Amino acid sequence: WFVPKGTAFWSAGNEHTCDIQGWSYVLFYCYALGYNAALSIVFLLIVRYSWSEEDFRKWSYVILGSPPLLVTLLHIPSFRYYKYMNYGGGSACYFTPSPPRCDRIPGVECNEDNLGIYTYFDLLGGCLSLLSTSIIIYACVRLFLVARQSDESVRAYRSSAQGNYATSNRVAVSGLLYSGGNLLVVLPVIIWFIGFLAEVNGASFFWIFVVLQLAIFVPLQG
Repeated sequence: WFVPKGTAFWSAGNEHTCDIQGWSYVLFYCYALGYNAALSIVFLLIVRYSWSEEDFRKWSYVILGSPPLLVTLLHIPSFRYYKYMNYGGGSACYFTPSPPRCDRIPGVECNEDNLGIYTYFDLLGGCLSLLSTSIIIYACVRLFLVARQSDESVRAYRSSAQGNYATSNRVAVSGLLYSGGNLLVVLPVIIWFIGFLAEVNGASFFWIFVVLQLAIFVPLQG
């Protein structure tokens, strides 16, 4: 609905709604990734280093404020050059040159002069996705190792071997679901990033396939 009218199915927006939808998607998607990573770090601090509520209160401003602050600062160069969003094809507006996929289709000239800022923006998104995913996976692995060590320390006092690793196995399953859920959400972004590095032709069905994945998996971020 937010993309300019006549560009996509059910589109009913204009340039202003395109800007609202595009920047909201870009910023809040990255904020969500940052908060997921921060949350996994908090879990690790509570379990591994016995953080209390008082410890969390001391660092709450850093934990809660650093993801949006860092993401916003890293996107300032993009704001400086082009403050508007373009319809990128598919079902969303994005920080991309116009017409759609002009930088991927040979022989098509883009309306914008500084295409390097779009490359910076794309690389930034890929790096943020990989960084947050790496932090979450690391935290989940560390949590599992702490739980396994705890199980090992009380193993000799248990009457049955059946429940020796019940706690660590439960933590492992929770960690796999948590990190796996995050990977599922960022999977389209990672695939898109690979296509960007491989310089896949802009007219290829590959980009439509990535947009369809985004429409399915991004709402799962919640």
